[in-house]
Amino acid sequence: MSILIAAILSFFITTLFGHVVHWMLHQTWSGAVHQAHMAHHLKLYPPSDYVSKVYRDAGKDSTPKFFAIAAIPLVITPIILWLFGIVKLPVMITVLAVEGLMGFLHNYLHDAFHIEGHWLYKVYAIRRLFAYWTAIHYLHHVDMSKNYGIFNYFWDHVFGTYTNYVETKQE
Repeated sequence: MSILIAAILSFFITTLFGHVVHWMLHQTWSGAVHQAHMAHHLKLYPPSDYVSKVYRDAGKDSTPKFFAIAAIPLVITPIILWLFGIVKLPVMITVLAVEGLMGFLHNYLHDAFHIEGHWLYKVYAIRRLFAYWTAIHYLHHVDMSKNYGIFNYFWDHVFGTYTNYVETKQE
């Protein structure tokens, strides 16, 4: 039971972390990491040129590196808790596995959204879900104050940043 609880808590904590960090990347006060993330939004994948045959990597302006550095406390905490005997080894391994899986999915799926005809569109069991995630992420590129989640929009609902439509401005 403690492994299931650890997995669920890790999922919620890791997705909250991803939401907050992504939101932070959109705040001008985050300085250089904001500018690096804007390269992805404004230069590489603006709404008018959202997909390409291959992923257009931001190179030195890549924000996944920032996510990895920012995640160090998330990774170290369960290890420290295990070293001090606060959690058992299987719980620590579960937490690290969930964190690793969420990090991988976040990065992989994000890149996949921007690739035209990605193989995930061809998998019958998930193609509708993948198309939905891609559309919601596209809306994030249209309105960068919305949809900070990549494949989990729970925190967007909690913080009021979720949208599934584009508002048209009336003049």
